[in-house]
Amino acid sequence: MGCRAKPPNHEDPLAPQPSRAGRNRPHVPACLWPSVSGTAWLKPVQLAVYMYFLAGTLLIGLRRWDLDQLGLNRKGIGLSLACGLAFVVGRILVVVATDLPWKLQPITLERIVYDVAFYFGLVGLIEELLFRGLMYRALDEWRGARLALWGSALVFGLYHTGGQGPLGGLGTFITGVVFGAIRWRAGGILGLIVAHGLADVTSTWLLPGFNIQLLSRPQIVHPTLLILGYGLILGVPVYLWKAPKRK
Repeated sequence: MGCRAKPPNHEDPLAPQPSRAGRNRPHVPACLWPSVSGTAWLKPVQLAVYMYFLAGTLLIGLRRWDLDQLGLNRKGIGLSLACGLAFVVGRILVVVATDLPWKLQPITLERIVYDVAFYFGLVGLIEELLFRGLMYRALDEWRGARLALWGSALVFGLYHTGGQGPLGGLGTFITGVVFGAIRWRAGGILGLIVAHGLADVTSTWLLPGFNIQLLSRPQIVHPTLLILGYGLILGVPVYLWKAPKRK
C-alpha cells in the first residue's frame, strides 16, 4: 500500500557498536492519572485512550505499509511464543524467589474474561502494534534493525515511566529490548501480543497494587528459583543473538 517499502535491514542489533565521539497500574498514560485514577471514569478513559492509539497507529502505519509489514502475520509465531513465554516464566520465577509481597489473587470466570479481553485484546495488541509494529518498522527502514530494536525499547520504557517511575521504566525498557529482539528474529508480533498480555495478567494476579516506586532491595528466599528465572530472562536475548537467521 502507498509507497513501496524498502526491505528491512538484517544487521545484528544485539552486536556491540564501535565507539563514537509506580505503581503496577493499568496502562493509561501518566498525564491522565490525576483525574481518573480511582474513579468511575477509569475504565472508559482506558478504552478511549487505547482506541485513540489504535486509530492513530493504523492511520499512520497503513499509509506506507500493510498489516503484514507492521508485524501482524504468522512469521516466526512459534519462535516468538516460545521466547516470549520463557521470558514471562523467568519474570514469575524471579518474583517468587524473593520476599516481594506476591500472592495469587482469587480467580473467577468474570475476572478471566475481563483480563483476557483487556490485557490481550487491548493492551497487548495495541502496544505491540505501536511499539514493535509501527515504530520498529519505521526505525528499521530509516536506520536499520539496531536502531529499531533499541529505539523502540527506549520509547516503550519512557512511555511507562510516568506511571511506574524510573525503576518501572527501566524494567519495561529491558522488556522492550527482549521483545524487540524477538521481533527482529521472528518477523511478526502475534506471539508477542500473547506474551505481553500474559506478562500483564500474571503481574496483576501476583502483585496487585504493588508500588514499584517504593521498592527496596528484596531479600532472596529461593536462590535456585532466582537463578532459573534470570537464566530464562537472559537466555532469551542470548539465544536470539546466536541463533541462525530465519530465511
